[in-house]
Order: sequence, then structure tokens, then C-alpha cells
Amino acid sequence: MPLRLLALTLCVFCIGTAELLPGGVLPELADDFGVSIPTAGLLVAVYAATMMIGGPLVTGFTRKVPAKTLLIGLMAVFVLGSALASTASSYGVLVAARIVCALTHGTFVAVSIVVAAGMVPPERTAAAVSTIVLGYNLATVLGVPLGTLIGQQLGWRSTFGALTVLSVAGAAVIALLLPAVEAGETGSLRGELRAFRSGGVLMSILITVLATGGMFTLITYMVPVLKDVSGWSASAIPVLLIAYGVGSLLGNVVSGRIPAPSLLPALIGSLGVLVLVCLLFWWVGPHPVLAAGALFAFAFVTFVAAPGLQTYTLTEASDAPTFSVTVSMSAFGLGAVIGSWYGGRVIDAAGLRAVAPAAGALVAAAALTALAWHLKVRARAAAPDGTRQTTELLTTHG
Repeated sequence: MPLRLLALTLCVFCIGTAELLPGGVLPELADDFGVSIPTAGLLVAVYAATMMIGGPLVTGFTRKVPAKTLLIGLMAVFVLGSALASTASSYGVLVAARIVCALTHGTFVAVSIVVAAGMVPPERTAAAVSTIVLGYNLATVLGVPLGTLIGQQLGWRSTFGALTVLSVAGAAVIALLLPAVEAGETGSLRGELRAFRSGGVLMSILITVLATGGMFTLITYMVPVLKDVSGWSASAIPVLLIAYGVGSLLGNVVSGRIPAPSLLPALIGSLGVLVLVCLLFWWVGPHPVLAAGALFAFAFVTFVAAPGLQTYTLTEASDAPTFSVTVSMSAFGLGAVIGSWYGGRVIDAAGLRAVAPAAGALVAAAALTALAWHLKVRARAAAPDGTRQTTELLTTHG
């Protein structure tokens, strides 16, 4: 991996770890602050909601800032939020710290993806996006399992403290290794927003919200499910999260090799398989070894689909790349909010085991939406009066 991409991947690793970390120490957080598991799970929803609303606003206000300067500044804010989390004296303070960190998330990842995509030929865009998403994979392979282990041994505050130190190192790596990159497009924000009149862009956002909602319905409450439904001990959780991370890493590799013309069909297929995996997770949930296998499959298929969702939005809104990826991240955030809230309500109503089929229901809605759009695009291209424009649409949508 080129060093300039490594700098971005390291920082995305820090941000990805911060986003997912509460899920690994959810029982400890709930016990420390005297709240229920679903209430502690709202720390994920608060982060996601802030990312959803704040991401486009931060991107809009910083569009003229050179990319390298912007990335370093965002990491500085992230460090402040992470440090605040490590010293939080109450649940409310921790919520505030999560908000500070989340404000940097969407814009940082969007700028990183656009910068990475600009470093490669168009046919390598998916691979470049997957390289940045690799930071998230490493967060699941290393960040969350290690954070969970540290939290179990030294307390959850130590996990955020360690993340603060690593985030400072990440900002330093960007300053040293990333070449100077000029500010993005100088057109008006109104001009960029015109890209979102496209049916393909709007559909990509809807599909992202539904799919991510399903994913986070299970991801948010994965540790309690593994402990209370599958019967795994607390000491085994970090090992299981490493297995989850390895699965996500392999899924990311597969996603990066999907050719652009096949992107939407591959996305539909991966979402369909994910529905089956969620049902499998429910079926084998009470059996520890089988549940671990289902967890691995869930991670693999999830990370085949997730980079494809971002690449699809980036392709559809190519006239406004940075803003489109930020909106895509906001769609991920909205999906995470829906999934975290929905999963908590499912737990209250039907217990922890029910979150797996509930997750599958939202993913199924995303798969059916994507399939309906794909068929509509194909029908347009097959119409007798089809023009070159519909042919291009078919190429873009797969």
C-alpha cells in the first residue's frame, strides 16, 4: 500500500474504532453509568445521528479548505473528542464527547475517499475506495477487539485514552506523508446539490439507509448477543471480534475487485446473501461454535456490500464527489441510527436473539429496492426509443 494512502487508512482506522468501540464495551458502560443495554447502545445512535446531520454541514462550510489542511484540522477536533470521552464523568459527558468525534467523521472519510480516488485511474476507483474502507476493517480486526480487551482489563476509559494517543499519531502521519492537495471543486454548493436530482443518486441513498440499518441492528448489539444468547464468556469476546474483523477484511478484498459495470448486480446479490446469513445467525444463535461461524459469514458479506454502497453513490454523483460521499456517509449514519434504535426496541419486545431476523428484514428491504431500481434501468435501456443516454445509464447502474 502506498505510504500516502497508508496515512489516510491509519486515521480512518482511528475514526472507525471510535465509532464501533462502544459496542465492544457495552456491558461495562451500562454498569458504570447505571443504564440499560439499549440505553448504552444509544451511544452508537447519537454518534450516527451527529454524523448524518453534521457531515454535510461541515463539508459545505469547509469546501474551500485545502484537503491536507482540512484533514489535519479534523483529526485535531477528533483528538479533543476522544480525550473528553476518556475522562467522561457521566453518561451525558460521554454523549457530548461522541458528538464532537462524530462531527469530523463524514467529512474526513469523504475527503479521504475522494483524495484516494483521485490518485488512481477511473477503473481503479473501487479499489481505492476499498483501501480507505480497509481502515474500518482494521478497526474491526484490531481496534475494537483490542479496545474490548483493554476495557475488560483496565476499564473502558483506558480504551478511549489509548485511542486518543493513536489519533495524535495518525494526524502526525498525515502531516508527514500526505502530499499537499488543493481544495476541492470551487463551484457553488447549489450546483453540487443539483447532482442529487438524479434518480440514481436518490436510490443509492435509500438503499444505503436500509442496508446500513439492517447491518447496525445486529452490529450494535453483537457482543450482548454472543454472551447472553450464544453463551460465550467475556474473555472469548475479543477473539470472536478478531474473527469478525478477519471476515470483514476478506469481504473488503472481494468488494475491491468487483468491476464497475457489475457493481449494482453484485450489490443486490450480496444483500440477498446477507439476509440469509442473518436468518442463519438467528437459527444457530444458541450454539456457540455455529454462532461464531455465522458471525464470520455476517462480517464477510457485510463488507462485500458496504464499500459497494459508497462506490455506487460516488459513481452516481460524479459531478459532486466530496459532497456526494459525505451524504453517503450521512446515509450510513441514518441507517446506524435506525438500526441501533430499532434493535433496542426489538430487544425490549422480543429479547436479544430476535435482533438477527430483525436485521435481515431491513436488509431484505434494501435488496428489493435495489433490484426494483436495477430492473427499471434495464427496462429503460430495452425500450424501442432507447438512446445513448439509457445505454450509459445501464453501464453506470450495472
